[in-house]
Amino acid sequence: MRVRSEVCQILLVRCEEPRLVISPPLSSLYAPAGKPFGLMCKGEAQDAEDGAFTDMQWINPRGEIIQEGTPGVKEYGLDSLKLSFVNPKVDDSGTYKCTALYSNTKTLEVATNLTFYDDIKFEECEAVQNLVVGKEGKISCRPVGNPQPSINWEKNKQRIRSERVGITPSGIVISSVTPEDEGLYTVEAFVPATGTNKYKNITVNVLTPPRIIELPEEFIAIQGEEYTITCRADGSNPLTYSWFDPQLRDLSAIEGFSVDGGLLTMSRVDRNAGGDYKCKVTNPAGEDEASFRLEVQVRPNIVQLDNLTREESKVAEMECRAEGVPRPTLSIRKDNSYTPLQDGQEERIVLEELEDGDFSILRLQISSLKRSDDGLYYCKASNAAGDVERAGHIEVQFKPDMNLTPTTTVKAWSANPANLSCIAEANPNATISWKFQNEIIDPSDERYKIYGGVSYSSLLVQTDKKTQYEVFGMYTCEARNALGENSINIYLEEATEPGQVTQIVFDKVTSTTITFRLMGPGNTGGLPITHYIMKYRLASEPEQASIIIEWAKDMPYILSDLRPRAKYHFSVTARNVVGDGPWKTTDYVMPEETVPEPPTIITEQETISNFPDRFEVRWEVPNDNGERITQFQIRYFKVERGIKGWSQLDEAVERTIRSWESNPSYELVGLHPDTYYKIEIRAANKIGNSLPESVVIRTRTGEINDDHTSMLDEPVISLPIIIAIVLVALFVILVILDITCFFRFHCGLLYLMRYRTCGRSTEKMQGGMEEGRACKPNQRNGMDARPRNPFEDAPMLPMRG
Repeated sequence: MRVRSEVCQILLVRCEEPRLVISPPLSSLYAPAGKPFGLMCKGEAQDAEDGAFTDMQWINPRGEIIQEGTPGVKEYGLDSLKLSFVNPKVDDSGTYKCTALYSNTKTLEVATNLTFYDDIKFEECEAVQNLVVGKEGKISCRPVGNPQPSINWEKNKQRIRSERVGITPSGIVISSVTPEDEGLYTVEAFVPATGTNKYKNITVNVLTPPRIIELPEEFIAIQGEEYTITCRADGSNPLTYSWFDPQLRDLSAIEGFSVDGGLLTMSRVDRNAGGDYKCKVTNPAGEDEASFRLEVQVRPNIVQLDNLTREESKVAEMECRAEGVPRPTLSIRKDNSYTPLQDGQEERIVLEELEDGDFSILRLQISSLKRSDDGLYYCKASNAAGDVERAGHIEVQFKPDMNLTPTTTVKAWSANPANLSCIAEANPNATISWKFQNEIIDPSDERYKIYGGVSYSSLLVQTDKKTQYEVFGMYTCEARNALGENSINIYLEEATEPGQVTQIVFDKVTSTTITFRLMGPGNTGGLPITHYIMKYRLASEPEQASIIIEWAKDMPYILSDLRPRAKYHFSVTARNVVGDGPWKTTDYVMPEETVPEPPTIITEQETISNFPDRFEVRWEVPNDNGERITQFQIRYFKVERGIKGWSQLDEAVERTIRSWESNPSYELVGLHPDTYYKIEIRAANKIGNSLPESVVIRTRTGEINDDHTSMLDEPVISLPIIIAIVLVALFVILVILDITCFFRFHCGLLYLMRYRTCGRSTEKMQGGMEEGRACKPNQRNGMDARPRNPFEDAPMLPMRG
């Protein structure tokens, strides 16, 4: 049997009703006011044809149909209608309906509740705010919205929990601000109904108000100088400085002042700039100000110091007047003196201090004026600002004074002109005239020439043989000025050769020397003796054999190298500038040969040796008295000082010196340290020994050096060797000079030898002669062109009479 199976399929189709759908598809919508917003109403139906939904409209909460374009209805296709809000307000909130007609038969409607709210805003909320330390501070920020948001505050991302901080709708209030309150604050605003959440960051700075810590209470300035005054303050930056003068003017706009923050510079201080000045410092936290007093000092200024001219023995009154701030003190000193004059230091000097308004006055009165009062007087004004000096002159007038005339006696001789000089010191200057034997000298007289005539005059007198006895005598120099006259006599006398030497005294005589003492002539010829001339010879020799010696006056008059037992003839004359006087003659027989004179020890008494164990003694060779000295005998021994002088302590050591140089010496060795020794030296010739010459020396304290070698044992360069070395050095120098002349000047010994040997033409020879002149000094052919002084040849010696 065949079973037939059948399957039945049933298709269920749900037929939806036509409807209107609002997008966004919520029954309640929230949107921020003031921002564009839109709703879309769309018709939906199954198998509906386009255009099935007609007469589509939006109805506002008041039941009014919103016309197309009011506030923003617009079709989107055949079955959609959009409602747009361009700038919605809170009042636009409510239920909005969308209606339509389906297939022209069925009315459809859909509604949604639309709420417009105010978005969160932050009012009075600056991004950076400042608080002042120690004061109550407020961080302002007001979050507003509709609905009203809830508020939360944080500092540095931490919730604020402090009893000093109070939260208000407009911000937070801090009761007493501290530096720790500085930081980043965040305010949060949240609306639960809308889910809106916003944040605002605020940077808070805690500021310290300014406080002036440096400003002088008083400042002293000097007129005309430049100064800088410092005002310094602490506090939070930025600090702004302002300066004000006593009239409260801003100094940054006043000429003569320069403001650079806390520095006030016064370029040239005016004398009227004194008063109270103010420094003001501000910052965002507050301000501070302080004042200082400016005192302007003025350097002294001497406005009066007169020059005076007064006569000798009269009264001079000098007044010094000065101003300055503070009032200056005055003093007066004389030139070349640094000590001020004092009232009453002399009876003639009176100083008086006065005041006249702003002026200080010092009055100097000098009575019975002297010539020494003439000169500059310096007035000095001093105050705290400085010092100033000014010079005034007191001129003392007096009649002529002749005391500066160089001489009142003039000598002339040999018909040479004489020069008479006259100086008249006077104020005003004096005129001078000359008289001879009380008769006025005629300027045309050929015997006289007058030079000068005001304050100084010179009279040149011709004294030739024709007129000499008419010009010797008394001359008078007369001087006159407005205050009087004065005169002085000058005597012109004739000078002659000196008279004969009064006496020749043989003061000290040895066998070979004579020391003379000459008694000058009684008549010097009116001039001083300048020299003595002596001629001497053996009495047996003719006059032509005389030896002449010239001695300057007051020099030792000594003759040496005379012959023992010989008779000599001596002649002496005196000389002055005029000439020689007559000769004074005498004979003298020299004594016979004898023992030498004592040696002269060069070492001083009680000389301390440089060494503890030795000493070098030196002496001069004495006069041998006609017989050659053959040896020197040296004797030395220890001594000590006693009441009666030096006494010998041990046996004497004797040494004999038979060879020596021009200045003999001997080194004593083997001496004891810090010991006195007496050294005796005698000279001996074949006749005998001289008297001893002695000296006491002391050796130095110290240790004895055993390695010491006597200087007598050391090799000594002899005199002939030294002479040979000097001659060789001179020869080398001459050769160098001759070579230099050969190459540079074409002259000299080598130049001559070369051309003598090699020959030379006449022309070259002539040229060589010309070149050779370069080696010779320039010859002066002619007289000196300089003007001659008429007094150069006047052989006169002024004598003070």
